[in-house]
Amino acid sequence: MDRPLIANVDRTLLTLVAILALLGLYNLSSASKPLGASLHVNHAFYLLLGIAVMSLVAAVPYRNLEGLAIPILVMCVVLLLATSSFGKLVNGSRRWLVVGPINIQTSDLAKLAVIVVVARTFHTQRWEQGMTLRSIFRPLNVSRPLLLLGVVVALSLFGDTLRPAKLQVERRASTSQGRSRLVSVARIKPDRPPTIIGRSPGELGVTVRRSGVAAVHASVVRVGPGEYRLEDLASASGTFVNEVRVVEPVMLAHNDSIRFGTNQQAVLRFQAPTQQLRPALPWLAVLGALWLVIALYIQANRGALEEQDLVAPIDVVAIPSVLILIQPDLGTTLVVLLIAFSMILYVGLRLSSLALLLSGSAVFGVVAWFAVLKAYQRERILTFLNPQSDLSGAGYHQHQSLIAVGSGEMWGKGYGQGTQTQLSFLPEAWTDFIFSVWAEEHGFMGCLVVVGLFAALIMYGLRIAARARDRFGALLAVGVTAMIFWHTVVNMLMVLRLAPVVGVPLPLWSNGGSFVLTTMTGIGLLLNVSMRRNFF
Repeated sequence: MDRPLIANVDRTLLTLVAILALLGLYNLSSASKPLGASLHVNHAFYLLLGIAVMSLVAAVPYRNLEGLAIPILVMCVVLLLATSSFGKLVNGSRRWLVVGPINIQTSDLAKLAVIVVVARTFHTQRWEQGMTLRSIFRPLNVSRPLLLLGVVVALSLFGDTLRPAKLQVERRASTSQGRSRLVSVARIKPDRPPTIIGRSPGELGVTVRRSGVAAVHASVVRVGPGEYRLEDLASASGTFVNEVRVVEPVMLAHNDSIRFGTNQQAVLRFQAPTQQLRPALPWLAVLGALWLVIALYIQANRGALEEQDLVAPIDVVAIPSVLILIQPDLGTTLVVLLIAFSMILYVGLRLSSLALLLSGSAVFGVVAWFAVLKAYQRERILTFLNPQSDLSGAGYHQHQSLIAVGSGEMWGKGYGQGTQTQLSFLPEAWTDFIFSVWAEEHGFMGCLVVVGLFAALIMYGLRIAARARDRFGALLAVGVTAMIFWHTVVNMLMVLRLAPVVGVPLPLWSNGGSFVLTTMTGIGLLLNVSMRRNFF
């Protein structure tokens, strides 16, 4: 080394991050005033903790991550599985893993894991004329059939213990179109007493306060793997499954409608996704076995197995993405996919393959609309396409955000003077809509300053990638820069009603410990690559 490594610390990067972080704290202190809470103090604590994490990440040579990429991915998958099974349930989603007093949003950690693993994959595999869809998906790799067989075995052995059945109620929004969504009110777990349903079912029961519903009306219990029994508890008005009155205990099937009495509003829906998959398991096992035999035969004729014959680039992205999507967390899933797509573009993708990939994504989007997206997620997209249809319901957030942004005019109303924020008209002002607070209080000129700072940070991240010592470092820098870019762009478009509400926070500004630490870890990786551009 010509000079100590500490002398290579990228002061420009740290200055940009420090300015954005301080402005974020200043803005958050105003946004949290209506709550009577000092969220900016909590945010400052996580920023300080993030600085410590950033320093640690920057101190360890980034090339060490290449050998740890697969263990990092495995740990990420384990954490996501644990979150889906044991995570904290908030508004129908399981996105937080509770460890003592700490709530960890594991999907944030998945972004970093995907960046590291994709960087390693593209560093070890090179394509002189650009990547093709075949090199991305590698359909005859042995990893996919093994994963499919593993899923079949897991569902066969554990079934609904992995994803318990639920009782859900339809909640109708107060909109002109009358759209609604299903909300879980009970989970039917193994080795639990029957779930009682009625007007006064007890502490662990499901309360249905509708006319004609008895105090203790009916019960649902799991009697075996994938088998659930409903029993009417001698109610006068009766219990009906799919409009057929229950005389004797009856076995429930996925998506059955259960009505209690004659009141058409006293209805629950039974959901058992794993039960629905059970008839398909034998066919999936046959498909997986044939796929594995063909893949092994072809790979054996090619000679010795290499890593790229076992794990394709799409595998390291698809597995975390699917696990995040089932939480469900559509916003983070989209960000992970966009990060991976950005890294693919950096490596190079043939135009024909790019056209096919975009066409396939459009087709998948149509399929996902009907088969993957939840009702409330479709509702948000429909409201985005037709904002006037639901200004008091699903469109309320963005409508109030636009009012806040527009009322800021050229110079803004001043710190703590934004009426939309201070009078609590603007929802989630301290997280997803934190930029609306800034726009209202500091106007168009203030927004130009912040957008310019984020643009400078993103451009500087790309500069670090271009000057990186090796391909792995460049890919790490591109991945982190892509994460900051997509979070910033999607959040600002969401605030301006140019994109649906998908819950994507603004880096360094939105309140949330997990995302602050994730962002600072990413900054640490950028700092690491920048510091070592002349060494190793």
